Amino acid sequence: MPRRHITWLVLILALAFIIRLVNLGARNLWYDEAFAVLFSEKGLDAMVAGTLTPVAGGASDIHPLLYYTTLNLWMSLFGQSPFVVRLWSVLLGVLTVAVIYLIARDLFDTSTGLVAALITAITPFHVQYSQETRMYALLGLLLALATWCFLKGWRQSNHEAGSFNLRTKSWWIAFGVCAALAMYTQQLAAFYLVALALIPLVARRWQPLFNVVLGAVIALLIYLPWLVNLPGQLQKVSAYYWLSPPNIAQPLLTVRSFLNVNLDIPAPASMIAFLGSLFVVIFLIVQIVLFWRGRRSRVDRKPVLFLIALASLPPALMWLVSQVQPVYLERSLLPSALMLYILLAWLLTRSGTPRFITTLVSGVGLLLVGIGLYYQYTWASFPNSPFASVGEFIRQNWRTGDVVIHQNKLTALPVIYYERDLDQRFLGDKPGSSDDTLALPTQQSLNILASQCVQQAARDAQRVWWVVYEFAADEYAAANRPELQQAVTWLSAHYTPAESQYFNDLEVVLYSDPQNIGTPECSSS
Repeated sequence: MPRRHITWLVLILALAFIIRLVNLGARNLWYDEAFAVLFSEKGLDAMVAGTLTPVAGGASDIHPLLYYTTLNLWMSLFGQSPFVVRLWSVLLGVLTVAVIYLIARDLFDTSTGLVAALITAITPFHVQYSQETRMYALLGLLLALATWCFLKGWRQSNHEAGSFNLRTKSWWIAFGVCAALAMYTQQLAAFYLVALALIPLVARRWQPLFNVVLGAVIALLIYLPWLVNLPGQLQKVSAYYWLSPPNIAQPLLTVRSFLNVNLDIPAPASMIAFLGSLFVVIFLIVQIVLFWRGRRSRVDRKPVLFLIALASLPPALMWLVSQVQPVYLERSLLPSALMLYILLAWLLTRSGTPRFITTLVSGVGLLLVGIGLYYQYTWASFPNSPFASVGEFIRQNWRTGDVVIHQNKLTALPVIYYERDLDQRFLGDKPGSSDDTLALPTQQSLNILASQCVQQAARDAQRVWWVVYEFAADEYAAANRPELQQAVTWLSAHYTPAESQYFNDLEVVLYSDPQNIGTPECSSS
């Protein structure tokens, strides 16, 4: 590899690192991130109990524990500040950029590899999950590594001619290890791995197929200790999962997320991002069709087909399955987005597209990057609401005998993360509802137990700090659920409410001067 290419790769990796450090610790941790920290710190035994303990015929939680275990180790070494807990994902994301370079280089050439690395380095969707204390940066890295090992093993298998080659087998062993670790990270990795496994069947290459089976067996053996728990976790998904079946337009929204950011950004930016993403992908499809008809198509046809399959099949399979059992989660499709970035690099470097057209596509892409990064860095409402400011405000006005009551777990865990010393309680989800995702064994592992009702949560409180999302009342009214209004009615009847304080979309109300509280028994009155 020429020195100038090494220099460019180092600069791209440095850029990826810098972009992922911007506002890293200042943005508030949201519920999932706070859960990851509070859960991981308890250690492996507590996490196993909080995940696999049976509840109503299913497991307590749905995620395997590899990411949480690595986060536990990371925090034991470097601490638990918002910057530090997210830095682990930053490093995983930068490593992914390097692996994308390797895949694109091996599929095409060094120039395409560098462009693919650059696209991955700056695309907001990958930046978003490289800045989040969740498992998706690790998932992207492991499946990118699995793809690279698959590619190296595939190409060497085609030249093996039936002989035993230890070097070739080592790539398939590495593929199996990476595949298993990906499944230990997020079980929706199965959709991407299925797409990889289908490639030898479509290509009708039987020697690589044998080696794919070898890798799959290795992955299965490594994953077997957790596989026995999969039925219980699937039962949890079927009984208490919060997702709805995706509609026919969902793939188009996924394209927008892949090329922009997975946030509900406001109009007109959201419409610009949608139309811009649609323009880029439609142009990519048109150019692929034109390329197919050209004389050069035979040169790059197989690599392009490989990328098309990995970029499109996992979302398609997930969409189809989700019509029966909703599991369509855009962030779990991050590996497919990475393959799309390599396809875009091919478009810009090897497709034969005229320069003025590639310049136009690049300009639209940079506009999408600018919009996405702006909102990624500055987003301060749901789900990244200003929990730290809420906690600080309450702490500054705290008195002995005060209690914080959160309307639900979505505000409770983040504020607990930021203010460990305050007496904080939260109202549990309606049993059996799609929101009822934090099972009792998981609460016990966290040592944070939900209250059944506001009366129970307010026991012995001289003052109550009530924390609720501003939009919660409208959502509960639309769903014809009276629990929120009942809680507010009870607080107003037994305490004197003060003026509300607003922190973006969070409302904080202080209730003081308790009157006739009586025994904390749950009722609708």
